[in-house]
Amino acid sequence: MLKSYLKIAWRNLRKQKVFAAVNVVGMSAALCAALLLSLTAYREWTFDNFHENGKDIYQLIGIEDTGGQLKTGASMSKPLAAAIQKEVPGVKHITFIAGYNVPVRYGANHYYLSTQLVDNDFLKMFTFPVKKGDKNNALQQLNQVVLTERAAGILFKDTEPVGKTVELNLSGKWQPFIVSAIASDIPDNSGIYFELLTRFENDPEYNATKNDWSASNYPLFVQLEPGTSKTSFEKNINTVVKKYYKGKIEDLQKDAVTGNNGKDVFYLEGIALKDFHLDANSTFYSGLNKFYPWLMIILATLIIGIAAINFINLSIARSFTRSGEIGLRKSLGAQNGQLMLQFWAEAFLLCCFALVLSLALMVFLLPYYNKMFGHHIALSIFRNIRVVTGTIGGFFLVTLLAGGYPAWRVAKLNILEVLKGKLGLGKSNGMRNGLIVIQFMVAVVLISCTSIIWQQLNFIQSAPLGYNTSQVISIPLDNATPSDITAMKNRLTEMPEVKSVSGSMLNLGLGKDGSSGNWTRGFTYKDRHVSTQYLAVDYNYAKTLDLKILSGRDFSREYGTDSSAVVVNEQMAKQLGVTDPVGLSFRMGDDEAPVHVIGLVKDYHFESLHKKIEPLTMTMNAPLNYIFVKVETSNPVASLKKIGATWKGINELAESDPSFLDENTQRLYRQEQRFSKIFMSGAVLAVIISCMGLFAIAVLVMAHRKKEIGIRKVLGASVSGIVLLLSKDFLRLVLVAVLIATPAAWYFMHRWLEGFEYHTSIHWWVFGIAGLMAVCIAFITVSLQSVKAALANPVKSLSRD
Repeated sequence: MLKSYLKIAWRNLRKQKVFAAVNVVGMSAALCAALLLSLTAYREWTFDNFHENGKDIYQLIGIEDTGGQLKTGASMSKPLAAAIQKEVPGVKHITFIAGYNVPVRYGANHYYLSTQLVDNDFLKMFTFPVKKGDKNNALQQLNQVVLTERAAGILFKDTEPVGKTVELNLSGKWQPFIVSAIASDIPDNSGIYFELLTRFENDPEYNATKNDWSASNYPLFVQLEPGTSKTSFEKNINTVVKKYYKGKIEDLQKDAVTGNNGKDVFYLEGIALKDFHLDANSTFYSGLNKFYPWLMIILATLIIGIAAINFINLSIARSFTRSGEIGLRKSLGAQNGQLMLQFWAEAFLLCCFALVLSLALMVFLLPYYNKMFGHHIALSIFRNIRVVTGTIGGFFLVTLLAGGYPAWRVAKLNILEVLKGKLGLGKSNGMRNGLIVIQFMVAVVLISCTSIIWQQLNFIQSAPLGYNTSQVISIPLDNATPSDITAMKNRLTEMPEVKSVSGSMLNLGLGKDGSSGNWTRGFTYKDRHVSTQYLAVDYNYAKTLDLKILSGRDFSREYGTDSSAVVVNEQMAKQLGVTDPVGLSFRMGDDEAPVHVIGLVKDYHFESLHKKIEPLTMTMNAPLNYIFVKVETSNPVASLKKIGATWKGINELAESDPSFLDENTQRLYRQEQRFSKIFMSGAVLAVIISCMGLFAIAVLVMAHRKKEIGIRKVLGASVSGIVLLLSKDFLRLVLVAVLIATPAAWYFMHRWLEGFEYHTSIHWWVFGIAGLMAVCIAFITVSLQSVKAALANPVKSLSRD
């Protein structure tokens, strides 16, 4: 019987080519978009889910109350690990993880490998299978390294790697290491990535800070014993915190706001492994907002919903042309269930065509989708039984919803009304109109959101940051020796286009090396706790970046005492309780010598516009990681290439290329740029699918009102009058959609903009333009068919069919 229904369905669809084409094209486009978006969400949610001990692994984060503001830090002091192992029950394994790009040499060639410095427990905690070697003893010795299969292939080609000696450049000199094991290549849904593992004790700063409780440099991870709860672990670990951080807690208590949810002024919490990828406090945070996967699902649902609405409206409207068939079947004894199955079979057949077309379209578009949105979806994801099951289940649900309701409506028609030519579907007009409103409401929301996100991106690009971004080049000093840095500075001063050279411990924005970070220090000043961002810089820092000095001066070689001097910003001056801090002295640690303030600079955005400007203290007592070069030239690209080539000539181990600071600052907003592309693509697709459905509905409505149009023309109605008459009902629905969508879009964008300390305003005209666009698009869509109907010969319209 089902085979018979499918044959009949195929014949009916061949007779209704316009109806079938609109539904297949609209549904296939929607299914393709929904598949891509849903797979993206699934991938983001399943990061790090392959670790067998995942439910018991946590990253520790520290939270401190700095006078009413809670600050979170992911770096822990080295002696904390030993204290936890010794004094906290329920801890099975523990490891630090420090990531670097390290030059590795075997023979005459050197390669950069993504390296993680870890403790011996690392491979016991995380599920990274060892293919060759002993997993339990692979990191037993300090001179051992573990390579992935890919890294081993790069270094050794086809030779056996285990037992071979390679050289690593970890502290400016080559050191020998023995390959102890080969691990499988890291899955692409792993937040923790490496090509080489070696012991954490090989970190160049390890010996200097291994017993220093105040030096917090690297993230710390623990694996709890099965059955140990996160709550009990955090309670026990904070007992250790109170014991070893007593001085810090006392300082924080002087300015802390009481009633902080009953918690201490400084405490540790754990982030579960499953949350690493989407938690901004985790070291392995991807930069994606937690809402991002949900946004993918919401957009997928909206797009599928719009296509399903088209399907429902067109199926019901098309029933007007099938009254004879319906009446005949009912008079011959067809049961409601049989009619439902017949009409649903047609819907199922259409959806199957749409699914096949959508899968082919997805395969074709996947590389472009990944490139445009920065995703990494691969077709291999369909090997996962959950993905396949979810896809099939979602398809049947869509088919049931899109085809089931029209089939039910047609099947329950009264046989007498049908035989009289009255289908009784007039009540469905209300639902049809409601569904059209929903379609265009979604389209208007997406258009409005796209416009506001675009405005915010423009605001970010044009907002004054307080320093020169367009003429300053940032050079990462990866694997550079002090002599390399000195030689580079000397070469730069010889270039005519170079006007000033300085340096910093931290980059501004996000450079091509992908590194970012900050250094926060706290101390007591006049019986109150002071917290400040701490930045090591070189001479001429303010001059090179065009920072505005409000009082005092910048660091200068002419003053030998500048080694103990600091320059602060306005926010730091406020924290110190003065307008002009020049001349003040204070200690930043009990065992440190006092520093004196020599300059006050105007506040500048050394972090993204998501954050407000924090207190900043600049010093000269730390190694530099970046050189900043101010240039004046008519060909900045040529100058950038010239400086990059000069640096590679001096430091053959240099890996990352120089970049202008305006490039760096733009990289901070990749997520916003991604949101903009997603909303824009979603809005365009939603409008196209909505217009396809509106056009098809207009075709059927015009056909139904053919005689009315003929009579009006005979009585003298003008073409423009008829077009307006036929279009106004649809335009009224679009206007209702605009009125409903405007407050919804305003709410969503208001909440989104709250994530920025500095943002654009939401203007009323944004929603006006979005609404006008929707009305114009709908009018053009309907008018195409209205004009055709109005121009038709009334004689043909009034003649019998």
